[in-house]
Amino acid sequence: MKRSCAGLLLTYLILAAPGGPEQSRAQDLPHKAKISLGLRLFFDPRLSGDNRMSCASCHIPALAFTDGRPVAVGSNGRALSRNTPTLIQSAHNTSQFWDGRVRTLEEQVFEPIRHPDEMNQNLDVLQAELAEDPDYVNLFEEAFGSPITLQGISAAIAAFERTLLSRNSPFDRYLTGERTAISPEARRGMDIFQIKAQCGSCHKGLDFTDHEFHNLGVAEPDSQQPDLGRYLVTKLEPERGAFKTPTLRNIAQTAPYMHNGTLKTLEEVVAFYNKGGGKNPHLDPAMTPLELSQQEQKDLVAFLITLTGRLPTITPPEFK
Repeated sequence: MKRSCAGLLLTYLILAAPGGPEQSRAQDLPHKAKISLGLRLFFDPRLSGDNRMSCASCHIPALAFTDGRPVAVGSNGRALSRNTPTLIQSAHNTSQFWDGRVRTLEEQVFEPIRHPDEMNQNLDVLQAELAEDPDYVNLFEEAFGSPITLQGISAAIAAFERTLLSRNSPFDRYLTGERTAISPEARRGMDIFQIKAQCGSCHKGLDFTDHEFHNLGVAEPDSQQPDLGRYLVTKLEPERGAFKTPTLRNIAQTAPYMHNGTLKTLEEVVAFYNKGGGKNPHLDPAMTPLELSQQEQKDLVAFLITLTGRLPTITPPEFK
């Protein structure tokens, strides 16, 4: 127990120490006016072509900014091919989307908005619609000192998304000395996470992710062709079927799991890893059977639940 707790504590405190990454990110937070504008845009259905779907339609605050579906549903009602990723901790991502096809949140914003199968909005039409709204004209002037621009739209939404950070989870409180913050079962699970199961080799650091891409052998539904994942971006054969390691922050709120939502519960996820993932010619070499007992699997799930932290309180804006 001492070895695993010390290892987790050391990693955590280095990343969160004064003068470290967390403090520098806080100093870079945009002005409140930009964040407020981004929040309003995030909930505005005018961002979709039929004016019925907003960013919040798939990224629901009560579900840790996911939608609870196996895969997302576009504005035309058609199921898409991938699970809606959480926006929690997205401020710290080194790339965006399951396949990492863009680097920044600003680049990410317009990908779903203009995609014909997602929000299906013409960006010039969007800019024109918002320019007809006096409230937006004033908000853009306050935030940017300029008229409404596409660059301003993406910057504002990205600024809001950077505020979506999970804080003060039972795990965090445990590490800062509140020894009763997590149960004995969860403490055993923390030990398993770090040592026997080696989960921390990919789910590492403050956000429990290495920001890398791995093929876990996740099965595709019979109705779908295999999703090539990161390979579609890089065309590198070793990355065929690889997907980004998601954060484990608030993981208990973001079911179902994996890039295609095929695992319904944390128990199923742990069982999947315990058997060494699925069969795939490009399976990550780290995917080997864990040989966890039933009790150890329960303990591991108990630990994962302690990563559920407090999220910002958000009041959706009203639209006329």
